[in-house]
Amino acid sequence: MPGLSSAARVGGRVLHVTLTVAMAVPRLLIVALSGRRRDRRARYSREVAGLIERLGGAFLKAGQLLATRADLVGAELAEALGRLHDEVKPMSTRQALLTVTAAYEAIPAGIAAAVRTSPVASGSIACVYRARYDGTDVAVKVRRPDVARRFAADIAIVGFLASAAARLPMLRRLPLVEIVDQVGMSLVAQMDFSREVEHLRRLHADLADLPDIVVPVVLDELSSGGVIAMEYVHGLDRTAADKLPAETKKAGVSRLVKAVYHMLFVDGFIHVDLHQGNVYFRADGTVVILDAGFMFQLSDMARTRFTQFFAGMIRGDGEFCADILLSTVRHVENGADVSVFKRDVTELVVRSAGAVAKDFELAAFSVELFDLQRRNRLFAEPEFVFPLLCLLSLEGAVRRLHPLMDFQLEAAPHVMHGLLLTDAVVT
Repeated sequence: MPGLSSAARVGGRVLHVTLTVAMAVPRLLIVALSGRRRDRRARYSREVAGLIERLGGAFLKAGQLLATRADLVGAELAEALGRLHDEVKPMSTRQALLTVTAAYEAIPAGIAAAVRTSPVASGSIACVYRARYDGTDVAVKVRRPDVARRFAADIAIVGFLASAAARLPMLRRLPLVEIVDQVGMSLVAQMDFSREVEHLRRLHADLADLPDIVVPVVLDELSSGGVIAMEYVHGLDRTAADKLPAETKKAGVSRLVKAVYHMLFVDGFIHVDLHQGNVYFRADGTVVILDAGFMFQLSDMARTRFTQFFAGMIRGDGEFCADILLSTVRHVENGADVSVFKRDVTELVVRSAGAVAKDFELAAFSVELFDLQRRNRLFAEPEFVFPLLCLLSLEGAVRRLHPLMDFQLEAAPHVMHGLLLTDAVVT
């Protein structure tokens, strides 16, 4: 479809999504109403996962995020959606060869041989193949040739829906369009593999001093166009975490949490896509972080204010948190009640502070916080949506593997480190 206009591609995508969903609904109804209840849930979950896979594009990204939240969608659906992380239907050899042919003047022999075999992982944007180069194993990530157009169309559709929804009285003051635009631009940027190469280099450097955190090293001489080559990390299995001894699981989760807090509060360069296909816990206790496509650089102001807000959460100082949110408000509308906003935020923070992972629901907290802003006509920095997305994925792993972790207190040393940087940025 290279010759089609943008509007035609969006229209075609709308038609595809509509027809795919329409054809799936009767089968979903049959599955939901037939058979034993226990079997019915499992079959229904598989059907939903299959529908999302057929829709592809941004729908796959949403499915991957939901798979991290068994606490929200249920164990059966989370398990079914889990395969969307790295077991999506792979592209054909012909499609893979299209990408690698465009990437190199002369395709390296090891890569040419690798893309003619089955990939070791297959996600929404690319497939990963195991190749041999200079006598060592190499992971070769090859972008799907048609994925950029599909994502662009999906984001245009969501943008249109956001614009329409923003006209509703209950959503009129929410910066919905701006949030969708920011997330959409970050998703589209995932198609730029040269950008991801830079992200991988930086992520490797940022986390280099954290013990037992592994970020693979990029092989520059093999990375070009829609292909990224990196060191092959052995022992990766997204289902392994649940099989590890309890203490190994807890130690691994603690290492991952520390790495994420370092990203959030110290570097401000955050991995927004921490699902099971991008984070692996190994038997030796190390944690492997992959795929730096969906990264976001917080502005100095946003990193500082988010760090300060989290510091207030740790202390249970709701009034301080309310003041931090107010400091990021871009415009105060007529009729906005600042005192009521401060009171409501204070109550929410005090109610949520000090809870262990199993008792603290970040999703519910975030929804209530956004609702408080909407009701009081005050909206904080839209950039905050990115650390919240990062933490939502992380929270899923913590609640599953280490439910008694004090999610907030664990952040304290990293928050303190981040606060030491704030005076030089925002006073």
